[in-house]
Amino acid sequence: MSRDAWFEDLRRRIAEFYLAEPRDPYRMSGRSTGAGRWALKRRCLVDALDGPGDYLDVGCANGLLLESLQEWSGLALVPHGIDFVPELIAAARDRHPGCAQNFAVANVWDWAPTRLYDYLRTNVEYVPVADRVANVQRLAPFTRRLIVCHYAATDEELVDVADVLRQAGLPVTGTTSAPEVAVAWSAHPDGAADRPN
Repeated sequence: MSRDAWFEDLRRRIAEFYLAEPRDPYRMSGRSTGAGRWALKRRCLVDALDGPGDYLDVGCANGLLLESLQEWSGLALVPHGIDFVPELIAAARDRHPGCAQNFAVANVWDWAPTRLYDYLRTNVEYVPVADRVANVQRLAPFTRRLIVCHYAATDEELVDVADVLRQAGLPVTGTTSAPEVAVAWSAHPDGAADRPN
């Protein structure tokens, strides 16, 4: 399957699942099991935070994760997000009306950041397996702390996301986990590594 066909198939499957129940904010953010399960699977991402800042969520869906991280951490996180399903970006803009301009329809693989973020979170499953390391390498210069996740399906093994960072030539400065979730991050306290001019 070509890369373009892979992304088109992923976009179709995400749209079908996430948009099936537009009144359910958890379904529109990838979970269909309610608030308790949502917190169980996502609250661990607070471990990667070390202060306030601009937080870019790749594959942000309806923006619920950004809202949840603000609530759980008590930090002043400025929400930013991209997603390649336009209806989800519209929902994220509605959820964060004061920052609606910070959300864009884009595919992470061909998206070109134009600024530096304090935090940038992405998942390995957003690109084909062969592109995982290259995608992490491409994103690293645009953030002070790159957070890489894998949300495993029930019949799937967790990806060693720390190893993906290492393969990309980045130091692993922290890890955390939850059931069926792996998280690792690479932090550059004085700014992103190899930041573009």
